[in-house]
Amino acid sequence: MRNTVLFSDITIVTPDMADSVSIMEHAYCVTSGNTIEYVGVSKEEATQVAESFGEYDVYEGKNRILCPTFVNAHAHASMSIFRNIADDLALEPWLFGEIIPREDKMIAKDFRYGHLLSLAEMIEGGTGCAANMYDGARICSEASVEAGFRCQQTALGKKFIDGVWHTDEDEVRDFVDYCKNETNGLILPSLLVHSIYLYTEDFYTPLKELGEKYKTPISVHISETRTENANCVNQYGMSPVEKLDSFGLLTDTTVAAHCVHLSDNDRTILADRGVWVAHNPSSNMKLASGFADMISMQKAGVRLCLGTDGASSNNNQDMYMEMRLASFMAKATSYDSTVLKASEVFRMATRTGYLACGFTDCGIIGKGMKADLQIVDYDCPQMWPLGNPLSALVYSCGPKCVESTMIDGKFVYYKRELTTIDMERVKAETSESMDRLK
Repeated sequence: MRNTVLFSDITIVTPDMADSVSIMEHAYCVTSGNTIEYVGVSKEEATQVAESFGEYDVYEGKNRILCPTFVNAHAHASMSIFRNIADDLALEPWLFGEIIPREDKMIAKDFRYGHLLSLAEMIEGGTGCAANMYDGARICSEASVEAGFRCQQTALGKKFIDGVWHTDEDEVRDFVDYCKNETNGLILPSLLVHSIYLYTEDFYTPLKELGEKYKTPISVHISETRTENANCVNQYGMSPVEKLDSFGLLTDTTVAAHCVHLSDNDRTILADRGVWVAHNPSSNMKLASGFADMISMQKAGVRLCLGTDGASSNNNQDMYMEMRLASFMAKATSYDSTVLKASEVFRMATRTGYLACGFTDCGIIGKGMKADLQIVDYDCPQMWPLGNPLSALVYSCGPKCVESTMIDGKFVYYKRELTTIDMERVKAETSESMDRLK
């Protein structure tokens, strides 16, 4: 493929800087390198811009939609090797009885190929970025870079010595340096603070100080279940939000997953601190954790994005499904069909997710923005007739409609063929991992 691409006579659906979503029909877009150089409706102008960069490829846009790639704002990518082996359980027995014992036996290749398997699934479904909360930071990040995939990747930031957790400053420092110098801007670091219930109380302040020293965002689970909330109140006399806030762990770079069981005060704190909340509707329903009150969070001013959670608790990484379920869940639980409109969940899945992960120049199809794009083929029974293109994307579309995915100006999925991931190798390695760990 050439370095410059002209998307010709295509329908563009994109968030804009004004917190809305715009639709442009019979439009043109030019990318060169990793940057969008033209967006508009003039074929002549688009051609002139493309020609200014030398030779270029044309991507014909008939019956196609061009939109930003999605952001999976809460993922455990390597967990794909545990797909379909620990189902129909509540979160506590699922996590402590089934998942953590298996994770304790994972080796390096499990992290690598489990991660690549998830990336392949996400890429084929139009997702170009994830907030990946998992161990194996360097292994997973190297796999992401090889695949050409963006990630906000957690560093573990801790080590277990003589029965006590200690912060691991060397790991965090080395990982931050690696992200800055060796990942071509595709990987941004964060610090894993799993939840209020996983460590002793005296460990949270050192984690907070470590994050501050290396300027890393915090990635955390909050109020996923009623049991988590009840235990936190019994132990500390506070909700998980209130207790984490008392440690200073909630800031405008924190990505908080779930937030299913919140009080009015919890929502006020999350909004005041500018926390990004990653809503995971499929996982929350499958684990019977409950229904996050997105409308109350929205009214309180909480910043919202979308995630799938891990492939063992979902069991897929389909952001089209998460958009649809998020909207439907909000409508059904509020008895109001006008809430969480298609434009709002689409922004949550695109622009807001990128901002939550720290990629400020992604998620909008506009001149000067990064060329992170997906091409949807709507010439299929699932999406025909098209009607409103935005509604079609949120309420009709699915991963099988995605024809191509471009990340950082490179096609990682072109005309339904992965270009950066060897799926036969990935399938063989992950099958071996599952056989060994199940």
